[in-house]
Amino acid sequence: QSGRITSIGNKAQAHPAIMRSVFQLETAMTHPLRSLLAATLFTALTTPVALAEQTAAAPETATPTAPTADAVPTGTAVPTAPPVIGDTYHFALTGPEDKPVTDADAPFADKYLLVAFGFTSCPDVCPTTLYEFGEMLKKVKEPDVIQPVFISIDPLRDNSKVLNQYTNYFSPRIIGLTGDMPTIEATAKRFNATFGYRHQGKKVTPPDLPQGYTVYHSTMIYLLSPKREMIDVFDYQSGADKLARDIEKAIAKDRGDKA
Repeated sequence: QSGRITSIGNKAQAHPAIMRSVFQLETAMTHPLRSLLAATLFTALTTPVALAEQTAAAPETATPTAPTADAVPTGTAVPTAPPVIGDTYHFALTGPEDKPVTDADAPFADKYLLVAFGFTSCPDVCPTTLYEFGEMLKKVKEPDVIQPVFISIDPLRDNSKVLNQYTNYFSPRIIGLTGDMPTIEATAKRFNATFGYRHQGKKVTPPDLPQGYTVYHSTMIYLLSPKREMIDVFDYQSGADKLARDIEKAIAKDRGDKA
């Protein structure tokens, strides 16, 4: 496993120009198309086994079968209940350079945290979310008060180096966080986020994850105040313009309520 992770990191590091060039094609592609193309390139460079499993598993859905106890969603995104607005939320995870971090450390302290859960080989939801994070930072009036956070729910593949290379393609301001499986599970549960793993249409669970497993997860985006109170939740398909407006509105309301 450690050898494979090293190989992934080397491949990703060798192709930053390819990823960045996708997002510079302003006139040739729509924003969603650039996001999906970038995700496809990153997946091809880093996790070809996972992509092959997604392709191979597709024909199985063509033949209807009776539901089973271990049946799982066929797509990436799954629904979940929202968290409790006003409750406090904290994390203690692994940040860049494998350093342990908490929400009280720099660069998170005293910032509004915009939090999403995902994984680097995600084909659609995560690149869209991170692209909108990067664009949102260009649109809000006070970008420095906001710290975007991307928490991996695929820690077996997403080590700190690979994760932060991935987030950096969208914006160097986005911080990728990971951790061991129990810590990731506990963090996601606290946020009421859900995720799971499947292989050939069936649910699989850590630590017995076979090669070629794929990941599904909930898609909400969470906004925490500097006091770590949950002040709003957004849909990942909001678009950068609406996301920027909604974040500024939530921050203004939070500041007014606490004034």
